[in-house]
Amino acid sequence: MASFRIRFLPEGHETAVEQGKTLLEAARQANVYVGAICGGEGVCGKCRVIVRTGEVEGESTQFLTREEIRRGYVLACQVVPTSDLEVEVPPETRLGGYEAIAKDGEQFRDFAHRGAQRPPAELDPVVEKFFLELPKPTLDDPTADQERLLQAVSKKRPGAMQMGLKVARELPRMLRRLTTRRSSWKWQWDGRITAAVGLRSDVNEILCVEQGDTSDWNFGLALDVGTTTVVGHLVDLSTGTTREAAAKYNSQIEYGADIINRINSARQPGGAEALHRAVIQDVDLLIGDLVERARVGRGDIYCVVVSGNTAMSHLLLGLEADLLRLSPFVPAATSPPPVRAAEVGLRIHPRGILYTVPAVGSYVGGDITAGILASGMHRSEELSLLMDIGTNGEVVLGNKDFLVACSASAGPAFEGGSVTCGMRATSGAIDSVRIHRHDLAVSATTIDGCPPVGLCGTGLIDVLSEMFLAGIVDRGGCFQVDRAADRFQTLGEDDRPALLLVSAKESGSRRDVVINQADVENLIRTKGAIYAAADALVRSIGVSFDDIRKVYIAGAFGNRLDIASCITIGLLPELPAERIQFIGNSSVAGAKLIMLSRRMLAEAAGIRDRLTYRNSWWMRRTWKSSRRPVFCPTPTSRGSQSWPNDWRGSGAGLGNRTPSRKCNRATWSCNEEGLGFGVQGLRFRVPL
Repeated sequence: MASFRIRFLPEGHETAVEQGKTLLEAARQANVYVGAICGGEGVCGKCRVIVRTGEVEGESTQFLTREEIRRGYVLACQVVPTSDLEVEVPPETRLGGYEAIAKDGEQFRDFAHRGAQRPPAELDPVVEKFFLELPKPTLDDPTADQERLLQAVSKKRPGAMQMGLKVARELPRMLRRLTTRRSSWKWQWDGRITAAVGLRSDVNEILCVEQGDTSDWNFGLALDVGTTTVVGHLVDLSTGTTREAAAKYNSQIEYGADIINRINSARQPGGAEALHRAVIQDVDLLIGDLVERARVGRGDIYCVVVSGNTAMSHLLLGLEADLLRLSPFVPAATSPPPVRAAEVGLRIHPRGILYTVPAVGSYVGGDITAGILASGMHRSEELSLLMDIGTNGEVVLGNKDFLVACSASAGPAFEGGSVTCGMRATSGAIDSVRIHRHDLAVSATTIDGCPPVGLCGTGLIDVLSEMFLAGIVDRGGCFQVDRAADRFQTLGEDDRPALLLVSAKESGSRRDVVINQADVENLIRTKGAIYAAADALVRSIGVSFDDIRKVYIAGAFGNRLDIASCITIGLLPELPAERIQFIGNSSVAGAKLIMLSRRMLAEAAGIRDRLTYRNSWWMRRTWKSSRRPVFCPTPTSRGSQSWPNDWRGSGAGLGNRTPSRKCNRATWSCNEEGLGFGVQGLRFRVPL
């Protein structure tokens, strides 16, 4: 079979692919990131590349303008090489990579970040090191080395105890100095050792013994394995401080931006192993960077606490994930037992332990358990709401007496997916937007101050809010072209209108940055799904949003959100600003709490047992009965706390004008085959 050599610019990576393989497959083979958030299904239009030399065949015109086709743009997932190629990956398709996202790890380093729970007053880590001075054996006290060690450790750490064969083999030489001279051996008792003791279920295990006093050299890794990013914090277990923090994009995104696409990819031959290997390599890269900066060794990390949604945890551990998407949505495990980190491929201490934060269900994972723990809402007298806004948004409502949770598969719009010029929060992404009321001029800021390339989630929320407040879109999200005719252009064969935000001359990608009608509909549908989940929970226990004293916004995405914009478009409930609190990456904060306190570990298990999980069928019945409208509410002014009484608590909603009957009606889907958009299942419409 013929093969072709493909060279990718600007990195210059090369690979050879067999005839019939797509450019996207060639990029994966060459370890070149090409944005394909739909997993290569050809429905997102994000895998845009430029063929500089060579020939390809295939159809890829749906998401490209005539000018872009003339310049050599194609969709990598839809074309196959027919000759050797030189392919450029343009800025809007690249991923910022490790360096671009690593900076975000710094802002989550402290527990005190934006109200997250502080470290325990008394440290009681899941792995603790004890310096011991064992008495020398005598004829009167010939206790075996193992029993002597177990007795000493049990005084420090009462409870059931165990020790592996490898440690027992090493113990005699750790307790003694052996000198050899010619044919004579001499054993000299020392007895000064440090024992690393880890908790495995209800049993204390002696993981290793080391000569001398190394009790203050004890580290753990708190890990948040998210759908979009993987965040790692290196924690000093002897002091409770975070030594280093780092993050990178989850390499699994090349198999799809959402968990359903990744689970589908895992079903393919070799797919599950490829997804497992991708996230393990990500974690390994983070560990390597963390230990280098902290000047410690991999062997000094004795435990890892992993927090993440249920699908990500399954893929990391190598568990079967396919059943998560099929009715009745049963996980392989919600509380996996502690295992050797080496069993899943993590390179830390050979006998280091991997703990997984317990999940609640298929779509409410350990990251939410960790978020509840970090917020402290499960110990509060007051009613609180926790919202984790992302591709798979989760909502928790409760206090010390009860906890109830559900998920909303909102889709990838806030991650840049399903939006014409959407992108992830990396260099060049527009993260805030203002539209001046008098002349409708657009001003914006970008991440790292680079020339604008596209819109990330916070920028999309801002632009939707600003367009509504400026009268450019009406309450139903329909463009009012007459309001700013000179700011609109037409795209595609159907001449659909699009608002020009940044011209090609000013953008970093040499293409206009625009937002069109379909983008607005996707954004309204996404925020409507998240709000509907919160509204359904509140209604299910017979209270209103006014009864909620605190709303916690979790996740890195929340750090840049503008509260006024979120309330304007109806993403967040209309409440006084002081009740809304961003708590940053609560997933990794909760993992650190668990790592530093055995009581917190038990508390996390208790949260899981207490929490009532509302599954997709409950959500379907609730949404169907309430027929939540998907539009935007009517604010009296930007950031105002005074909203019309006929809106308060009525659902996710844009302005006071009647929606145009020409506006497409938003739909949401959920059926026994799984969750997602654009598939047959539950459909509800905006009543006009």
